Formats: sequence, structure tokens, C-alpha cells
Amino acid sequence: MNGLRPQELLEAFAVLAELSSRGGGILATLVSLEGSVSSRSGTMAVLVPGSEDRPGIIPGDELPAALRREFEAAAAEGSPRLAEVEIAEDDPILGTGWGSPGRAEIFLEPASPSLLAYAGEVRAALLKGEGIVCSLELAGPRAGHRALYPADHPEGRECYREAGPQLVESVAGGKARRLLFCPVPPMGKVLLFGSGRDALRLARHLSELGFGVTVADPRPGRLKGASWRSSRARLIAGSWEQARLAARPDDDTSVVVMTHSFALDLEALQGALRSPAPYVGLIGPQARTRRLLSELEVLEVRPRQGALFAPAGLDLGARTPEELALSLAAEILAQRWGRKGGRPSPRRALPPAPHGKAKIPGLILAAGRGRRFGGHKLSALVGGRPVLRHVVENALASPLDPVIVVLGCDADAGLKAIQGLEDPRLRVVFNPLWERGKAFSIEAGLREVPWTAPGVVSLLGDMPMVRPWLIERVLSEFELSGRLTFPVTPGPEGPRKGYPTAFPRSLFGEIRALTGDDTAMDAARRHWSEAVRIPLEDASTQADVDTQEDLQLLLGAYVARQEFR
Repeated sequence: MNGLRPQELLEAFAVLAELSSRGGGILATLVSLEGSVSSRSGTMAVLVPGSEDRPGIIPGDELPAALRREFEAAAAEGSPRLAEVEIAEDDPILGTGWGSPGRAEIFLEPASPSLLAYAGEVRAALLKGEGIVCSLELAGPRAGHRALYPADHPEGRECYREAGPQLVESVAGGKARRLLFCPVPPMGKVLLFGSGRDALRLARHLSELGFGVTVADPRPGRLKGASWRSSRARLIAGSWEQARLAARPDDDTSVVVMTHSFALDLEALQGALRSPAPYVGLIGPQARTRRLLSELEVLEVRPRQGALFAPAGLDLGARTPEELALSLAAEILAQRWGRKGGRPSPRRALPPAPHGKAKIPGLILAAGRGRRFGGHKLSALVGGRPVLRHVVENALASPLDPVIVVLGCDADAGLKAIQGLEDPRLRVVFNPLWERGKAFSIEAGLREVPWTAPGVVSLLGDMPMVRPWLIERVLSEFELSGRLTFPVTPGPEGPRKGYPTAFPRSLFGEIRALTGDDTAMDAARRHWSEAVRIPLEDASTQADVDTQEDLQLLLGAYVARQEFR
């Protein structure tokens, strides 16, 4: 599962609380990178003036110049603000170098009583080992407001289930509202049965990662040393049964048996394999492991499929207690997040959809005024349904997922036009800068594109004749090539670009930099030679509704053929 780790939040909030007592510190939250929600959206760091350098904070002197100016403005005003900054390839953003230039959105919040109270709620939930969803209102009447939801709450359930940050945009009364939702899954529990040097170091590793650690050993005095007393682990001087009652291992618990005593390991392994724990690790040579499993076979205790890791630990060539603890911690972490523990796959950044293909979203631009039409053209009826509804229904009849509709001028009319469409893939966002052109609508829509998507298919809200078969054709060509893809129709001066247009993610940054009203055409001119162009002999699919005359031509030419019935 993706999402924030509990230790990230606990560390950031602890530092913020400390600094607030002396009037310093701004909490910075990464919202988007290159216009899209990334796997690290929601990451937090505390920014401070000057050059103070210690764990948990980022000195203002180390910030990129654009972000430093925004930080200083937020500190001077004492109020939250959403900053958009251009970053260079090697600029660290919130302590992490992203390795690519572009634009980042970062929300800056000075410490306040309400923010610290929220931090206390988050801390209490995380220390209980609960999965939560954190929300932050970025724009709207309550910008800066934070809320906390349990994993099964209706407001956060989808985000937690999708296992990744989400940006949700809506409009009410003509005002835009943007919310960032971030899931925070618990790290889970670990029960260590044993108290050697390897167990001590493993307990420290796991505690620092945020796991709730319990250590048990029945041998007198084994857990009374100063090193154990200073650890963050809960200590149980008792047998496996006493440890089981205290730790209550469940399907969220990892167990490591490491007493180095054959009899004690046999007792603990018997109990651990009978528990619901999905990870039961056993350290020791393979010959010893085989003896233990033979004894368990006599006791009719058999490991569940995939639950026993023996010998435990990733193969790092570990020999010392420190190295063994590191290999064990790495294996527990990998098992926790469903990884194999090997080298990262080159495709991990773009995990495939369940059927082996990455989901590609559709982006419907429907925010313009439509001055030449003399009214809200997207509400004009064709075959008894609004123009915009035809476009959205065509997109939903294709494999596009999600289908993002960007509204702006007369957004209430746009919402009414698609009212009643219940497809879960449909998402509606509002572009507050719709008057500044189509480029800003594209940017608003790109923020909603999942970070796993390799690209996006753009459509126009006034082109109801772009049928599902054409969308699927463009989508198919794009999936094969990964390049800019669009249909072309004959024109007096040569082939003319049409819609839909598939943009690869590699062009997102370039598209955002364009300011013209038709960014798709601008991008096509720049990349015409390498684009995939699909020839169409019939230009009827490209009919749009710019004027009343266009609407009448559309009705006259196609309604008779039952195109919209």
C-alpha cells in the first residue's frame, strides 16, 4: 500500500510543536508535482528561517529561491498559502530530490492552535495503530482546514482503498473547492521472541520505522539491561503464552523467533504458526530449521502457505548482529508492503492495471464561455440530450478511466447537463481561471490524472460526434506507441489535426508551459513529425458547436441518421 508513513507525520508534527513555543516553523505539504498527484503527495516537512540544520527541519537557506520567497511571505503574513514554484532538476523539495524539473504545488501553514490540535489527534490515532485518512482543504471558503477520518469513513474510504493520495475538486455556488486526501496505513505490530544483540538491534530498527514492537523472553534478567530499558519496545518477561496474551498477534502482526534456544524456539514457533500472523520469521541454520519443522510435524503443526520465513531475513550476506537485524527489518518491511525484497522493478513507478494495462484517463474540456453561440452551448439539446452529455457518455462508453470533466463558465449548467450519470469513473473539477483560456483548463484537469497513468486522452465538450470507436482507436494506437496520437482529416492545406488527442506523460510539463487557447494544436505543431496520426476520410466526427448555425447543421446532418437516438 502507498501513502504516508506514520513516522513521517509524527516527526513533522513533533518538530512543529517544539518550534511553535518559540514562534518559528512553517509546515510545508507537497500537493502535486508536474501538475499531478504523485505517490509522495502529502509529504510534510517543517521549514525554519536561517541555516539551523537538524533532523526533522529544512533550513530556509537551503530552499530553492522561489520556495524561499513563498516561505518568507507565509511567515510574514502568518496565514496559510498555496505556493506554485518552478523547480530545477537537482532542487530538493521537502528534503527529497525529485530528479526532474517542473512545477510543484506546496501548501505552507504557520503553526497555529488549530494545527497543533489536529497534530494531537493524528498522533493519538497513529499511536493506537489505526489506519487513517488526512484531508487538507487547499482552496475554497475553508482553505487550510484539516480533517481526520478513520479508514472506513465515507469521506476517506475510497482514498484508503485506492492506497494513494487523491485530489478532489468540486464547485458550489460558482466557487472552487480543492481537497487533498492522503491515506496513512499503520505500520503494524511486531513480536520478537528472544533478547540477544540481534533482537535488540532489530527492535530499534523497527521502532524507528514506526512499528509497534513487543519483545518477550522467559529467561530471568534477559530484558533488564540498560539497553533494553532505553528501547521503545514493550518488554514481556515471560513465556510464549504470556507474550501472546500481551501482544495478541493478528493478521497485522509480524513474529520473529530468535531465542537461539532450540526448546524455546520450538515452543514459540508452535504458537506463532497457530496464530493469524502473516509473517513468522525464524533465524538459524537450515539444518536446525529442518529439525524444528520435523518436531512440529509430530505435533501436527504445519506452516500456512507463505507465512513461514526460514531462515528469516533478506540475503544480504549478513554475519554480525547489526547486519542480521538490518536484513530482518528489510524483509519485514517488504512483506508488509507486498514486495519481494529484490531490486526495484523498472516498471514499479507505473504499476499495471488488473488486466495488465495501465489505466488511461480521459480529459473533457468544458470550461469556456462559448461567446459566438449566445448562451451555454454545452446545454443545447441534440437528440433530446445536452451536447456535453453526449461527449461524456461517449467517453464513458470507452475504456477511459477515470473520465475527468473540467467545468468553468456557468458550471452549474454543466453539472445539470450530466446530472444522473452514476459511473464511478466520472470526476468533475472546476477551473477558476477558465477566462484565461484552454491551457488553464488542461492544467486543472491534469492535477486529477493519477500518477500511475502513462498519459491522458483529451476531448472537447462541444464535439458530440467523437464516438467511442474513435476514442478506442486513438487509445489503442497510443498504448502501442506511447507517443502523441490524434486523428487527421483532409484539409485544403493538408491534413488537419482532430480529436481526441492522446498526450504522453512526457509532454505534460510542455503542455502546461503553453499559454495559447488551443494547447493541443500547439503541441501537435511542435511534435508533428513524431506523432502518430490516424487518417480519417470522413470529417463528420470532428463537428463542433461554436455557433447556432453549427448546431443546426449538426441536427440536420446527423439526427436524421439517428446518430443521437
